[in-house]
Amino acid sequence: MATEGRRLETTFTAGEDLRTLRYHAIALDDGKMAVNGEEASGILINKPNTGEFGTLAYGGELKFAAGAAISKGGKITTTTSGWFTTAGSADVVVGECKADVTSGSFGTGLFFFPQATGAFPQSVMLPLTPKVNVLQGNALHLADLDLAATSDEVDVLAQTEATSGTATSMMLHGKGLGRMDPAHCCSYGDWLMGTTSGYLTVAASGYVARAMALQNIGSSSVGSVFFYGAGGYLAA
Repeated sequence: MATEGRRLETTFTAGEDLRTLRYHAIALDDGKMAVNGEEASGILINKPNTGEFGTLAYGGELKFAAGAAISKGGKITTTTSGWFTTAGSADVVVGECKADVTSGSFGTGLFFFPQATGAFPQSVMLPLTPKVNVLQGNALHLADLDLAATSDEVDVLAQTEATSGTATSMMLHGKGLGRMDPAHCCSYGDWLMGTTSGYLTVAASGYVARAMALQNIGSSSVGSVFFYGAGGYLAA
């Protein structure tokens, strides 16, 4: 049975009807449900309608709505519609599960949202809203938040999949995930550059490399990379 313990909480004004989202994740910036760990500010305790005051728990032993099965000790992140699930390799971790919980049930976890960090603590992350649909690992151009068309346009890498107009975690620098071009693969240690439609490929001589592969990555696949950001290196 899900339980609650000591907790830190605050109030906010609901930006939408939240009466069916008790124990889901909420974003303080707009008072609406959170769709990823980056924008999650806490867990909704009551059932406010639009414009009403809500109670948001942001630390402590909290009850939460599980959108998938989570094992005891599993790191927790936020997914679409404010649900909680097991954190992936590049997700922002908001808590830890206290006991096994099944999908669609209420679980108990230890949370502290203001100190949420990514599973890749070596990275510099920023929540951004792309103007197009993006896949996990896609490269984007900051000037228009569209998919990068050339290596010179590669400014950030999307760390989660997102639809146009939906905020998601973007990596500015550090260890994270990159997606290879459908027609190419790479090996551990290869320099990578941007190519059309937001993909990465092995850097050709004389082109600016934006990342280095930290594992072998197959075509159209996502893998671990070290991203150097908008600076990059000139491939020999």
